[in-house]
Amino acid sequence: MEFENRAVAFIDLLGFEALVNAAVRDDRKLSQLDCLIRFLSEAIPMLDASVSSSVATALIPEHIYISDCIILSAPLEATDVDGYDGLSVVVMRAIQLSHYFLKAGYLIRGGISIGKTWHTQSNIVGPAYQEAYSLEHCGNEPIVVLSESAAEWWRKHSYKCFQIDSTKSSQVGLRMCLKRNGKVFVNGLFDQYIADIDQHGKIEEVYGNYANLAGQMLKKELPESALEKWAWFKDFLESESSEGSKWAQA
Repeated sequence: MEFENRAVAFIDLLGFEALVNAAVRDDRKLSQLDCLIRFLSEAIPMLDASVSSSVATALIPEHIYISDCIILSAPLEATDVDGYDGLSVVVMRAIQLSHYFLKAGYLIRGGISIGKTWHTQSNIVGPAYQEAYSLEHCGNEPIVVLSESAAEWWRKHSYKCFQIDSTKSSQVGLRMCLKRNGKVFVNGLFDQYIADIDQHGKIEEVYGNYANLAGQMLKKELPESALEKWAWFKDFLESESSEGSKWAQA
């Protein structure tokens, strides 16, 4: 076992427990659960397949998939690769997963930390993982929160990766993580990681689908905690749609 400095994300799929409980009694829910489990298991392999062959395998995030949780980690730094930053890679993956699961009608919540970690294909151990796991339980909002150390790293290192030579490049980094009510969190709605973004009107179409989804979920007889999450998401979607359009036109 050898610890190394890594960026670690613990991501939980919300609503899974209720579906599992219902699937025990309802064959229709069991079929839905079966489809969701396949969807979960395909998420990271699909994203890995889109990575350029020029990227070293060691720099592609390791992952473990357990029940409704996905655990990711990547080396925090790579001295032999210019511009590499593990935290920005993990944040990017969290955004991709947010869009991936929203397409299926689910919200995610989790935490991201940095620090000493040992991660293999079958296990993960280390203070950074423990902190990422604990952050998932902090608050009811459907967001992936950065630890204090990760937030500071983002401010000093990761954000600089996007400050190339244009205002828009700087804004890209700025919009990937946001700070509200004292929390720094991944912007799971960041539109630059929407699939097929080059298609005309794609962003508006996707955001419209998300708005319809939130409206439908808020009309269901869900537990109060779940309704609060969807209400928060609906408000965030409205604010992010407005903010995103401002800088996209800059």
